[in-house]
Amino acid sequence: MSIGNVGKSNFTKAVKALLNRIYDETVVADSLFEQAALWFGQSAEREQQRAEKEQQVFLFKHRQAQASKGDQALIERNLQQAQSEQDSFNLQQQQEQSGRYETMRQLCSDILALSESNSFEETNLQTAKMLGTIQLMSPTVGKNVASSNQKTKHLYKGLLSLRLLDRLLLDGNISHPYILKRYQASADTAPEDDYQPFRDDVQIPLLMAALLQDIGTCHPDAQRILKGADGDLDQFRVLENDERTELLKISYRESLNFVVQAIGIGSYQGNSREQRDWYLQNEREKQAFAIFLLKNAVKPEHGVGNLLKIPQIYTSVVLSTKANYSYESLPKVSLVLEKGVEKGVYSPVAVAGLLAITGVFPQGFGVTYIPKDSDRQDLDRYEYAIVTSLYPDNPRTPVCRMVTRNLTYNVSAQGCVVSVDNNLYYPQARKKLERISEERLLEILSKLVSNFEERKSMALLPKCWHPEEYFSYTKNQNLWNKALINQN
Repeated sequence: MSIGNVGKSNFTKAVKALLNRIYDETVVADSLFEQAALWFGQSAEREQQRAEKEQQVFLFKHRQAQASKGDQALIERNLQQAQSEQDSFNLQQQQEQSGRYETMRQLCSDILALSESNSFEETNLQTAKMLGTIQLMSPTVGKNVASSNQKTKHLYKGLLSLRLLDRLLLDGNISHPYILKRYQASADTAPEDDYQPFRDDVQIPLLMAALLQDIGTCHPDAQRILKGADGDLDQFRVLENDERTELLKISYRESLNFVVQAIGIGSYQGNSREQRDWYLQNEREKQAFAIFLLKNAVKPEHGVGNLLKIPQIYTSVVLSTKANYSYESLPKVSLVLEKGVEKGVYSPVAVAGLLAITGVFPQGFGVTYIPKDSDRQDLDRYEYAIVTSLYPDNPRTPVCRMVTRNLTYNVSAQGCVVSVDNNLYYPQARKKLERISEERLLEILSKLVSNFEERKSMALLPKCWHPEEYFSYTKNQNLWNKALINQN
């Protein structure tokens, strides 16, 4: 393993910062999911205060109608005080809601800024970089896999939803009038305009829906199912069927409640009545679109709910929180989706669209492959590579960055398209190296791993490798700069 400084590049820091803004565990509790837990936890007290203030105003109005002339002045003062307290309470709630909305909108804008660019190719490169960085920062073995994946899956899913939307639009497979209207309007919008119809009215609500799809699990009732009444159960355990059904009901109901009540719509800033009316109408339409996405994602069939559903399924495999998580099984995500299509439970159009984007091998996955010599003949060894590109020409032949060359880690390594015949994930490739002696295979392994004595019991013909340690070095985190791509 190459020696260098363990740390984070600027891009890795930016991705990590976005992840922390979505899901974190801190003293200040300022992440999206922490704020949601607080909002749900304070719901009963908040509603009690609201009811008490309404009751006070009602009582004084009732007394005012029945009081004698001499008591009117006192009751009027008490009524004004009660109304003032009610107005103050309502204003505070509105300001807090506006703050949550603006925080959410800014979070989605920042995600778009990091994942989008001026061209289709550059946008896919930026997204591949983000998806790969999330995967490469995530542990792949040990007790922290589930808790780490729980934090990172929301952003990962949101990025896939954005790219799936692009794909389905390009293929003419989106018929929803709201999306098409904004998509077509974007063609008439100058890049420097503050208001971008497609970005502001489609992409941001889609991202909001993706990030908030599971926010209802923060509700106390959902937490009791996940962690038990005393909070001592493993939230990542396999739930009984009735527990799972109840959890899904609560999460769905409370996620919608959070979107409507906690996030709400944006507040107009300005003095034009005409602009205010347009703004508020547009905000209501954006909210309705996000709600429609969340509702339609439950049983999307061929609808736009697939923009959430199919990325959700993909992410649940690649960033699984289940106890049976297996890193080398991640490429089977394509089989999971294809099986769902065969059974008629997943949209064939949406699944085909997503797999055209991702291919079989997830971004950041560690590929082991047989290199070729200058005469295009297979060598008697395997090397390491990392999947670094979306849209492979063939879903089974990932576009990778070569990490080792001649069994030596090389920061400036080239890229390669790894063929099925030379990718050790596939049996036919492993069969090629079966004739090599165990002594030679142990020699290869000793050069590729940093703690050989601990790892010499590893498979001598590994289906994949775990790049987490490699990626922890700052100098190894620029895997997406331009490189010459070889066919392998």
